[in-house]
Amino acid sequence: SLSQTCGLLIIDEVHLLADERGAVIESLVARVHRLVESSQRQVRILGLSATLPNYKDVARFLHVDESRGLFYFGPEYRPVPLQQQYVGVTEIKDRFRREKKMNDVCYDIVTDALQRGHQVMVFVHSRRGTGETARALADIATKEGVLDSVFRTQGKEGPAGDAYTKYVDRANKSRSKELQEHFGNGMGIHHAGMLRNDRKLTEQMFSDGAIKVLCCTATLAWGVNLPAHTVVVKGTEVYNPEKGGN
Repeated sequence: SLSQTCGLLIIDEVHLLADERGAVIESLVARVHRLVESSQRQVRILGLSATLPNYKDVARFLHVDESRGLFYFGPEYRPVPLQQQYVGVTEIKDRFRREKKMNDVCYDIVTDALQRGHQVMVFVHSRRGTGETARALADIATKEGVLDSVFRTQGKEGPAGDAYTKYVDRANKSRSKELQEHFGNGMGIHHAGMLRNDRKLTEQMFSDGAIKVLCCTATLAWGVNLPAHTVVVKGTEVYNPEKGGN
């Protein structure tokens, strides 16, 4: 059987132990430990995670020898230092006023990064919110008179302008009106509700610099590796379909 031939069990994203699917990982680990005890045959378990604060607790659960088998890589191992900042939007009970304030704060952060020559990702918690955020940023930039000079890549000299020319025909041929709209403003959106070709095109445009701002959902963070100097997580409330609320 498979259990008799398995010598290495790799558990990627081991922090999902705390997720609703955590019971599956627990049962797998328990069965492997039981197999080791009953057959006296060693099976190596390797757990991987990039977001695990209580790594020592998980190591004990996996029966890891902390002196030899536990490896923790802190922020000091990063080739580029990571700075984190939290901006609280409080004392605004009205949802629409709070959303407007968050868009204003997001715009300030995005504009600051763009003016320093960096690309930006803005993570929101709904598919609809990707387009709404991109439009809000474009509206504010238009009022401030900086949409063309700061956001757009059309007509610019250098790599950004070349990238725009490279993708403009493909963007205009897309069946997604939102993709066309935001591309003209130097921005893009990315979520699971888009066609695969449109998502792939958006990823390529951002990677090559044809768009400077990408408003996306967490779908982009799973399995897609796109570099960005600045990442904004807009809001901390996530809709839970099982509870019917945030």
